[in-house]
Formats: sequence, structure tokens, C-alpha cells
Amino acid sequence: MFRTGVIKKVSRRTWNFLTGNVGAFFIGFSALVIGIYQFYINRPILEYDTNTHSFISSQNNNKFKVVVEDKEYGDLYQSVVILQNNGQQPLAGSDVSRIDHDPIRIIVPKDAQMVHYTLDKQLTSPAIDVKLSLYRGDIIIGFDFLNPGDQIAVTILHEKPADDFKVTGTALGVTDISHVLTDKQILWITISILSGLYLLVIILSLLDRKGYF
Repeated sequence: MFRTGVIKKVSRRTWNFLTGNVGAFFIGFSALVIGIYQFYINRPILEYDTNTHSFISSQNNNKFKVVVEDKEYGDLYQSVVILQNNGQQPLAGSDVSRIDHDPIRIIVPKDAQMVHYTLDKQLTSPAIDVKLSLYRGDIIIGFDFLNPGDQIAVTILHEKPADDFKVTGTALGVTDISHVLTDKQILWITISILSGLYLLVIILSLLDRKGYF
């Protein structure tokens, strides 16, 4: 009997909350968030990630040499930039802004002193026709199609340490190319959003009890 009474009491309070002003607001807000999310994931979502490490150092007792275009280097750094389509729609290269406007490109820091760049075919998804070119110091990433889940990887050799390589550009259905979030960033954002929603519900519940709605 006690459990039945508790269940009925909780069910009644839950029903009153959902059918009240606060509950209606919360449900409407949740539906709006879900709608925006569904709209977002149904578009090509371009994200990129970067990884930089020392390729060769003159401070070490190296038993090998690095020669690029007949020039030997004692100090070089290697950066790998990976562009991914994490959406649900493919992106056609013909939908990307033209080269003299706002093409998809890797912005190379000037102080990095780039020596060489190439397509990393081991990390690039197969069956993608990729063409890299240099334009005003930036690496233009040209491709035929970038399907969902596919990625393009570019390896860059440079003389000075730099970890601020960025990918930018515009295309049809793509308004922003963002850096891939780390697990800690995703966890922090999730906790912040949930905490904000809980706080909002508590505040609205208190206001509802005091008759402000």
C-alpha cells in the first residue's frame, strides 16, 4: 500500500508538472533544441584536427639525414592536419567557394617556415580524388566528393615549431569548419548544458509556485 501510494503521488506530481506552465515550457524548449540538432547533423559538418611533433632535431645524434628538394635540414617539425566530414550529407567539391574567394584551405602560420606538404594517403579515406595546391601561402584542399565519415589528411614539414594550423573556408551547406573537441571539452560542455537546464527548471518551478506564471 505504501509503495502504491508513493507511486501515485509521484505520478500525479509528474503529470501536474508536465501539464503546467513550467513543464510546457520545458517540453517546448527541448523540442526546439532537438529540432535544431536534427537540422544541424543533417548537413555536412566539417571538423579538423591537428597533430605536431618534432621530426628531426640537430640536438640528437641522428644516423639519418632529411633532404627536401636537394636541401638538408637538421631541424624539422611535422604536422598532420585531418579534415573530416562528420555530418550525414556528402559535400561536393563543386560546392566549395572558388580559390580567389573563400576556398577550403589550411592556413599555415608564417613563422612555421613551411618546407614541404603532401597528401597522406595512409590517413586519407580511399576513393577520394584530392588535389592540393598552394595559394598565397595557404594549402588549398580540392576534392571531388567528401562523403560522411571520410577524411583528408595533409602532412606538413616546417622548420619552426607551430601548432596553430587552421582549416577554414566556405561551401554550400557549410558555414563553419570547427576544430575537433577533445573528450574533456565535450564532457565540460555536456555538464554545463545539463546544469543550466536543471537550474532553469528549478527557477521556473519556484516562480510557478509563487504565482508568477
